[in-house]
Amino acid sequence: MTRRLLCLLAASLASISLIPLLGQVVLTPLQIANQASWDGSFFRIEDTKSRVSIASVKLSVSDLMPEDGNLVGEYTIQVPLMSSKNDKGKIVLPLDCSMDELGAKGGTLRGKAISYKEGTTPNLIVCEIIPDKDQKILLEITTDDRTLKFKSKYSIVEATKGS
Repeated sequence: MTRRLLCLLAASLASISLIPLLGQVVLTPLQIANQASWDGSFFRIEDTKSRVSIASVKLSVSDLMPEDGNLVGEYTIQVPLMSSKNDKGKIVLPLDCSMDELGAKGGTLRGKAISYKEGTTPNLIVCEIIPDKDQKILLEITTDDRTLKFKSKYSIVEATKGS
């Protein structure tokens, strides 16, 4: 009986010490190195628009900052002819390369666009980064209704030394 009680107590204490770990994001060594390479820098996308049938759709994205192994920012979609379709939310793009790699080689980042509207499901967002002289970015946001395709330009804004 005493041995059983000690085992139960030991198991309880062990689980209590693990509780804070459950809410923490665990980054891989590669994600830590990739995020460290940004060192205060961020990813900027110019405002853009696309057409869906006769309607123009405008997309604005805040500066995307490295956070917990992701590039994170906010988006705003405006549909002037149907304001009920306007949306605002958070973009989360898993960061699987360093700032230098993204700037030099480009790549495709796949993540989620998470609306702030209640009762919505996260949408898939795909960002294809093309690092030629024009620094193009192709964004596709897949909603329940359709896939919105945007073309824009981007820049990586490096943090100034000493700030």
